[in-house]
Amino acid sequence: LSSIAPWNMQFKTNIINYFLTGIGERYMNPTFGTPLRNQLFENITQDSLTNVKDIIRQGLYLYFPDVSPSKMEVEGTPDSNTISFFMSYSIKDTNINDELTINFEV
Repeated sequence: LSSIAPWNMQFKTNIINYFLTGIGERYMNPTFGTPLRNQLFENITQDSLTNVKDIIRQGLYLYFPDVSPSKMEVEGTPDSNTISFFMSYSIKDTNINDELTINFEV
């Protein structure tokens, strides 16, 4: 178990890094990252929250194919321009299950 824990933590850190990186921010890899922070400057509606969920799913599919999300929740707080993202996931071909929460705020 101790050999799996550091690997799992690195995996989780990579996912967080991906979602907090804007497209074009990473040197020599301009397609890495997401436009999620840009969503904070749009009106937070059910459609924009659905768009956030789609962006997350697409990023996981492209950059983290071994991640299998079991639950995804996206909530918005329009008054404070905050979007909260929660995901529980497993890593394929392992017995690793974990959760991740990211808050995007202006």
